[in-house]
Amino acid sequence: MAYDFDTIVDRRNTNCGRWDTMDKKYGNRRLIHLGVADMDFRAPQPIIDGFRECLDHGIFGYTDVSEAFYGSFISWMERKHAVNINKKEILFCPRINISARLCVETFTKPGEGIIIQTPAYAPLYDAIVKNGRKVIESRLAAENGKYRMDLEQLEKAVTPDTKMFLLCSPHNPVGRVWTKRELEQVGEFCLKHRLVLYADEIHGDITAQGADFVSTLSLREEIRQLLVMAFSPTKTFNIPGVILSYLVIPDDGMRKRMENTIDRTGMHNPTVFAVKAAEKAYTECDGWYREMLAYINGNDAYTRSFFAAYMPKFHIYPREGTYLLWMDCSGLGCTEEELETWFLEKAQVSVYMGSVFGEAGRGYIRVNIASPRKLLEQAYRRMADAYGELVSGM
Repeated sequence: MAYDFDTIVDRRNTNCGRWDTMDKKYGNRRLIHLGVADMDFRAPQPIIDGFRECLDHGIFGYTDVSEAFYGSFISWMERKHAVNINKKEILFCPRINISARLCVETFTKPGEGIIIQTPAYAPLYDAIVKNGRKVIESRLAAENGKYRMDLEQLEKAVTPDTKMFLLCSPHNPVGRVWTKRELEQVGEFCLKHRLVLYADEIHGDITAQGADFVSTLSLREEIRQLLVMAFSPTKTFNIPGVILSYLVIPDDGMRKRMENTIDRTGMHNPTVFAVKAAEKAYTECDGWYREMLAYINGNDAYTRSFFAAYMPKFHIYPREGTYLLWMDCSGLGCTEEELETWFLEKAQVSVYMGSVFGEAGRGYIRVNIASPRKLLEQAYRRMADAYGELVSGM
């Protein structure tokens, strides 16, 4: 490989959400943290060099979105995902979690229903609940070792007061990359019931070998007129601390309403580093991106091999997208609370317990594999050494 993904970088004592915050949460600095969804890889060098250009300039004033910012994103989506975007359709919004909440506020009223597919990324659930809207839960169905959408259940659950559908594509936490046919079915469902379709596609660039991501922007025009697509380079290039995302809203009226909401909240300016990061990421980092995907695929294969050999009662679902693995722990015969105690006290590893993603996730765990392989090996060996205690009932 031309790029280094093997070096373990010590992220402690940097105010790091994945390491320092989790150390504080659990009161233990010996833990290996495989929970929070960012990578333990250094960002691509062109992005780092771009930040140095900003630093050398020495003035960090108010910054507007540049033509290069728009152009680089439009080019990336065309090259990587065969999607054509008009510049006018793009709105800057600092974080996808923020945009989800603002869209809920803009396009629905308190008490109205919003559909979410569970188990679900917690901030999407929060976007509904913390805005005083009603959760319409649609549980994903697990069949033949793979999750699918249950649109029949959705037809029974939808009501005249349901106004929005929050879609996560690729799905976090189960790792599905929805097919074109599945997305078309969701789109037709939203069209039938006149629902705004909010699509969180932040993991869209990160797919497993053989999986093809399909953006909701590729759906037919009638569906696009109900669509708000959220995207960001932060997962792809490991720059979430830069705070950078954007929305693509094809319908003029919907876009104007969202633009007014963003303006009202005063969150219309990116940081000087965000603009530079996007320009560099989408124009100079293709090589790093390709090797990152290959390395994640290697970590996936290594994890499955290790668990099959040493901890076979953890069932790992297929990963089509994201750098996260979804594992069924029901074969262990313990409660989630017992399992978490084992992880923290015996294995000295932290992961995300499934109930973080709602009751539909209870009995599962989510594991982040975007780390140097040597770090994963350390974590897995700790788990394997304590595995006997777990299966014998602790």
